[in-house]
Amino acid sequence: MAGSYLGNMLQKRGHEVQVFESLRPENHWPVCAWGASRHMLEKFSEKAGLDFEDYIMHVGQRLRMDLPAGKVEYLDLKGLVTYNKHKWEHDLMQGLEIKYGAKVTKEDFQFEKYDHVLDCTGLHRTLLPKSEEDFLIPAYEYLLEGVKGEDEFYTIGYKGAKGYFWYFPLDDGRGYMGAGDVEKKYHGIKEFFEQHPEAKIVKKIGRPIRLAPPKKMEPFFDGNVVGVGESIGCVFPMLGEGIIPSLLCCDFFLDALDDKKGLDAKKYRKKVLSYFDYYDDVYRIVRLKMDGKLSTIRHANLLMSMYRHMKKEESRFGFEVSLEKMNRLVNAL
Repeated sequence: MAGSYLGNMLQKRGHEVQVFESLRPENHWPVCAWGASRHMLEKFSEKAGLDFEDYIMHVGQRLRMDLPAGKVEYLDLKGLVTYNKHKWEHDLMQGLEIKYGAKVTKEDFQFEKYDHVLDCTGLHRTLLPKSEEDFLIPAYEYLLEGVKGEDEFYTIGYKGAKGYFWYFPLDDGRGYMGAGDVEKKYHGIKEFFEQHPEAKIVKKIGRPIRLAPPKKMEPFFDGNVVGVGESIGCVFPMLGEGIIPSLLCCDFFLDALDDKKGLDAKKYRKKVLSYFDYYDDVYRIVRLKMDGKLSTIRHANLLMSMYRHMKKEESRFGFEVSLEKMNRLVNAL
């Protein structure tokens, strides 16, 4: 997704752009549950010359979270939608030179032909050195059709913040259902199929989710290679959500790129680390919770940092950010 958006924006600015995609066109499919804040996607779409209204599939009203010990929490939604990410990316890439089926590797790619080579390979981080502090959780999901009685966002939070189950409705009885789980138990998937025997599997997609924030994912550069988006940890650790963080990272890159002088690498790195600085606090909360070491008293500053930043960016997330509900959620998991 970062590559599609950047390709569009760079070509608009007069740069010569080539996009390398490892899959064939018929096999290319955007991986994720296609949910994000319409407030943010409207802005990115407008910059790229698209009307986001053309892609919206479901407008959420309320999200249900089933928590351990039979507890249930609800969040009012303030712009969280699902959208046709496949069509959105396809339209972003109209007019771009794309080499499909291209297996780009460090060993055989002609780096010297380009001013900048952007690594937008997500969790693979294909052209950048591996980070010793990276952290991925196993996950997989299904694209379903024919689902009845599920017309709203629904999640199940796992004990110890080890992951969660999700169902994101699309349109006409279709939706994404899956789970990410450190322990690979994926509670909720089997139960969903038992409750919905009418559901038909269209696709099964398996892909880990990166939780490590940018601070843990350096270096961002290697020669003329520049990491953008999820490849450098632009994913919100509490949710494993990377659509909006990756697009924000793209804009940071574009802002640091002078069309004549090239990239101001220091400016780009500084902006990424500064903006996503609180993601490190969120990541620490998640890891402490996973290890059974999180204390609402001892780690109050960390928790308040997460709350303040999320509250400030409520429209970016697309759901209400309530201190009371956040405390209940942290205590329940």
